Amino acid sequence: MFRKNSTPPSLALGLALSGVALVALCLASFSSDLRVGVARPTNFRLSPVKYAIRKPVYGRAVRVRAETQSPEDFLATIDMASLPYDAATNGLNQAIEDAARVRDTAACRLLEKIRRAQHESELSKGEVPWYRGGSKDRARYDGVMNMSPLEEQRMEIERNRRKQDELKAHEYWRKEDALVEQCKAQGMMDITSKDQYGMPMDVQRILYDAANALGRAITEGEPNKLVSMKLAVDPMPWWDFSNQAIPVGIVRTLQEMGGFEKVAVIPPPNDDISREPMDRLVIGDVQNADVVYVMNPVLDTEEKIYELAQMAQSTKNGNVIVLDGTFGEPGSMEGKRVRQSAKDLFKGGIQSLQFIMSPVPLTKPVGGDPYPIPDWLVKAGYKATGNLAITGNSGTGKSSLNNAMRGLKPRDDGAAEVGVKETTLEPTPYTIDVAGKQMAMYDLPGAGTPRFPLESYIRNMGIKYFDLVIVASAGRFTETDLNLMDELRKNGIPFFALRTKIDLEIRNAEADGMRPDQVIDKIREDLEHYTLLSPDRIYMVSSRRPEEFDFQRLKADTQKELTRALDVKLAKALTRPLEIKGVWNSV
Repeated sequence: MFRKNSTPPSLALGLALSGVALVALCLASFSSDLRVGVARPTNFRLSPVKYAIRKPVYGRAVRVRAETQSPEDFLATIDMASLPYDAATNGLNQAIEDAARVRDTAACRLLEKIRRAQHESELSKGEVPWYRGGSKDRARYDGVMNMSPLEEQRMEIERNRRKQDELKAHEYWRKEDALVEQCKAQGMMDITSKDQYGMPMDVQRILYDAANALGRAITEGEPNKLVSMKLAVDPMPWWDFSNQAIPVGIVRTLQEMGGFEKVAVIPPPNDDISREPMDRLVIGDVQNADVVYVMNPVLDTEEKIYELAQMAQSTKNGNVIVLDGTFGEPGSMEGKRVRQSAKDLFKGGIQSLQFIMSPVPLTKPVGGDPYPIPDWLVKAGYKATGNLAITGNSGTGKSSLNNAMRGLKPRDDGAAEVGVKETTLEPTPYTIDVAGKQMAMYDLPGAGTPRFPLESYIRNMGIKYFDLVIVASAGRFTETDLNLMDELRKNGIPFFALRTKIDLEIRNAEADGMRPDQVIDKIREDLEHYTLLSPDRIYMVSSRRPEEFDFQRLKADTQKELTRALDVKLAKALTRPLEIKGVWNSV
C-alpha cells in the first residue's frame, strides 16, 4: 500500500527559517534601493517639498512641480548628478535627444520640465547668456546646460549655413515658378496639342533640331560622307507612340527641311516600320536617292563596310546616315580595321553625331553627380505624377499620418500598418487624390535606426527625387531630422516640418498647469527656431483628431505643393535642350 508524502518536522523547520531569511534580505535590498537610488532612466533625487503625485513610472512615483512652486525652488530640489542619460555631463538637449531615440517619454517629459524651469529662472534674474535665451537675442535660445565658446561658435556657423541654404532654396523655387509662368505665357503647357503625325510639341522640337544638324552634316563640304548618328532621348509619360516614331520622324523632317526629292530608308533587321507615317520616304530603294538612312545596322566586319560603300555609290551624292550602328568591338583589332575601312571608302569623310536629351532635372545642381534614382521609384512612374514622402525617426506616427491623409482608420482596408515598433520596413506607395488627379504618397521607413542609418538613408530612399517631403517628429527634432532637412535645402526639395501627437503634448502640459494655446505657441516658436522655417511650413497635428489643429491646412498646402510640382516638371520637360555632340573622322 502506497504511503502519502510527508515532510519531516526538521525539514519543515529549516524551510521556514530559510523563508524568513529571504524576506529579510529582500527588505534590506529594497531599503538600500530607496537610500542610494537605482540607476534607472528616470531616477533622480528630490528633497521633501510640495508636489503633485502622478502615476508610477518604472515602479517609482514621479513627482511633478506644483503650480505655486517657483522655478528656483523646484531646481533646488533636484540632484543634478542623478539626472538620467548623463544630462549633467552632456547637457539637457543631448539627454532629451537620447531619451527620444529610445522612446523614453517619461524621461523626456521630466528633462523638458527641468530645462524649462532653468530657462524661466535665468530669465527672471536677467543673467541668461545669449545662447540660452538672454535679453540680447532670445531667438538664439537652444536650452543647452553646458556650452563652451568653441561650441557657441560652431552653433552660430551651423545656423548661418542653414540660413544661406534656405535662401538659395527659395531662389531656386522662385526660378522654377518663373519658368512655369513663361511656358504658360507661350502656350507651351498644352501637351495634348499635336501635329499631323501625332507628335506633341516637345517632340517636334527634337525632330527639328536633329534634322537640322544632320542636314548641315551631309550638305557642307565634299559629297560621299558617312554620318554615324546616336540617339539617346529620355521619354516622357505623355509620349504615346512607338520606339521608331522619333527616328522615322527625324528623317521625315530632314526630307522636308532639305527639300530632298528621294530619301531611302533601310529599316532595322526584324522590325516593321511600315505603320509609321512615311510621307514621301522610300523603303529599300536606294537608286538615285539624295541620301540613304540605315537604321540599326551591324557593321562589324570590313566586308559589311564595303557593302555599305557600294550601296552609297548607287545614290546621287554617295551620302549615308547610319542610326545606332555598331562598328565592331571598341579597342579590338577588328574594330580598328572596320573604322579604317570606313575612312578609306568614304571620300567625303566620316562624322559622328550624338543627340542627347537627359532626364528632367528634378534636383538643383550642387556639384558632382547626384544620387541615382532608386529602381523602385523609376518603376513606379515618378515622372508621371506628384510624389509625396513622409519620413522622420521611427515611432513618430508616420503611418498614422498616412492613414489620416487618406481618410482611413488603422483597421480599414488599404490602411498602413501602425504600431509602437518600427512597422514600415520598405518604401510603400499609396494613392491620394489631389484636385481630381491621382498622385503618390510614400510611407518611408524611419531614419536614424540601425536598419536605416542616415548615411545611406538619403541615397537608398531617393529622398532627393520627391516633389514634397514631410519630416515628422513626435517630440523635438533630433540631429537626424535637422540633417535630413539640410540635405533637402541643399537640393531645393520643398519640405514641411510636422509635429505629430500634439494632442498628447497638450494633455501632458495641462497637467503642469499650462493652457493649450501656450503649449502650441511654445512648440511653434521652438520649431521655427530649430528648423529655420517660416510659420506657414510648420504644422502641428493629431492623426486621431484630423479636424483640429493644423491638419486641414496641411492637406490643403500639400495639394497646392504637389499641383505646383506637376507644373514645374512639365515646364522643365518641355524646355529640355537637345544636346548635340559632333566628332569628325570618327564613327
